[in-house]
Amino acid sequence: MSIGLANLITLSRLALIPFIIYSILADNYFLSGLLVILAILSDYLDGIVARISNDVTKHGELLDPAVDKIFTVSVLTAFVSKHYISPFEVFLIVSREMLVTWVRSVMVNKGVVIPAFSLGKLKTAIQLSAIFLLAINFVDYGRILLWFSILVAYISAFEYFMIFYKEKAWK
Repeated sequence: MSIGLANLITLSRLALIPFIIYSILADNYFLSGLLVILAILSDYLDGIVARISNDVTKHGELLDPAVDKIFTVSVLTAFVSKHYISPFEVFLIVSREMLVTWVRSVMVNKGVVIPAFSLGKLKTAIQLSAIFLLAINFVDYGRILLWFSILVAYISAFEYFMIFYKEKAWK
């Protein structure tokens, strides 16, 4: 088994994380902003490459969201260390992600695949914008966007829970 280009791009995003954290903690706003942009671009690029090269794999489908969550939690933790955001904000974000991941896993085990919804994609775009603003030290604007992303995240989570309820997945 070989690792395709799309999965290498995903793994490169994982490799960027320690450098992003370091640049945030070192107050190197230009570098942290640049690295965050590279990470965001790699997130979009890996999916495009996988589809164009017809190399969509189960490994990639699992690896990409795992790396996304590692990226988000790691970078947000660095922002907590800098006192840009509170641990409570990270708690809200991580809790929502874990609950939605659990719902989607239960549904897959029942043979129902729930694709990402538009609101979930919007949440991601807002959240990544907030992370970028925080990385370049636009803390006030970044916090406002982060709270907006949390609001959208919980509204979008409701969509997942409605399917979970409709399918009586707890049985």
